[in-house]
Amino acid sequence: MRQLRRIPAGLLTLLLWIATCAVGLLEIYLLQEMALRIYVRFGSDYYSGVNIRNVVVLILALLYIAFAVGTGEYHYGRFGQRNSWRLFGWTIAVQLAILVLCYVV
Repeated sequence: MRQLRRIPAGLLTLLLWIATCAVGLLEIYLLQEMALRIYVRFGSDYYSGVNIRNVVVLILALLYIAFAVGTGEYHYGRFGQRNSWRLFGWTIAVQLAILVLCYVV
């Protein structure tokens, strides 16, 4: 009977993890565009800004892979526990802050 209770928590954890990973991919695009806008806004050359944008994408892609694998493993071992939900809360809060920041800048 205890296994049956863990199935909804596991499914919710999987869906939330997939959603946070999808939002993370969107934020890679938004952050690289924001970096380019900031660079060009200060009067710099657009084409050198494109090179900086490419470096930003590389760094964000590496961070994204670490995020996806790390949180996936963390939630797999702790789904349904308080620590897992707390990490989801922090993840969603940081992602919302990045989204707000991208639309403000």
